[in-house]
This record gives sequence, structure tokens and C-alpha cells, in this order.
Amino acid sequence: MNMIVMIVTLLVISAVLNVVLIYASYVAVKKIEIYEDSVMRFYEGATQILRTSRHLDNRKMFETDDEVGSLFQQLIMVIGELRGIIYEKEEEEET
Repeated sequence: MNMIVMIVTLLVISAVLNVVLIYASYVAVKKIEIYEDSVMRFYEGATQILRTSRHLDNRKMFETDDEVGSLFQQLIMVIGELRGIIYEKEEEEET
């Protein structure tokens, strides 16, 4: 009789732990999805900023300037790093 009680107790503990682990996994997956969406929104926003900046600077006067051009280069670098994170490969942004 004592052995049966011990087996039942272990089964109940195992079932409870499995439910807790499944819930923790569900929460972790939801957080990862939120973070992925945030990174994608940031990437798309940064890409749109670069595209708009280049459109406004159609003569490339600012992009080739030493001080302002460094902002363009930093933005290009951030977009390249984000592309590496999102698509698991880093590509150079066209200059």
C-alpha cells in the first residue's frame, strides 16, 4: 500500500511540474514573439528613415559631408546589424 501512495504522489508531482513547464514555455514564446515584432518594427522604421533621408538628400550633399555623413553611416551600420539578427546573415546596405 505504501508503494502505491508513493507512485501516485510522484505522478501528481510530475503532472503539476509538467503543467508549470508548459505554461512557462508558453509565456516565453509569447515574449519572444513580442521582441521579434519590436525588432522588426525598429528595423522597418530605421530603413524608412534612411530611405527618406536619401530621398531628401538627392544630391548627396549631406551623406558625403563629414559630420552629417557619419549619421548616415551609423544608420547604415545599425540597419546592417539588424538585418543580420533578423535574417541571420549580414548584408551591406547600399550606399
